[in-house]
Amino acid sequence: MAATDSAQILPETFRARSLLRAIVLGADTLWIMVLLALITGGSGATPRAVFSAFFFIALFTVCSAFYERLTVTVSERSVTVRTFIDEHVVAFADILRVDVLPGLLGTSYQIRTRKGPVRFDSLLEDHQRLCTLIIDRAGLSAQR
Repeated sequence: MAATDSAQILPETFRARSLLRAIVLGADTLWIMVLLALITGGSGATPRAVFSAFFFIALFTVCSAFYERLTVTVSERSVTVRTFIDEHVVAFADILRVDVLPGLLGTSYQIRTRKGPVRFDSLLEDHQRLCTLIIDRAGLSAQR
């Protein structure tokens, strides 16, 4: 085995906060139980109540799927941001700068690249360390 093989950097994946994923999944489960109670309870549930339960089940199911799919993976040569709909792979050589934008609801990170912006926010576990990894591997400094 060559010396360069042992120095290879393993990819690290950052996911949405575990507590956030658990809360959203719990809310989804709660609304499923409410719907079952409305349908089987014999209490004469109104169509509006049943529709409301279906609405919240759809809402929390989509949110749960979104947070389960949301990941940012930092490898030796690139960063991959995977969202519910899309996946962006950006080579560190293509990163121009990283903007750190504090806000009322948390911190947002804007990665400016030659191919357009890519973003993530403080919903990710260890987001500050993730930002530092990207900045270090791209040879940049954070813009505040």
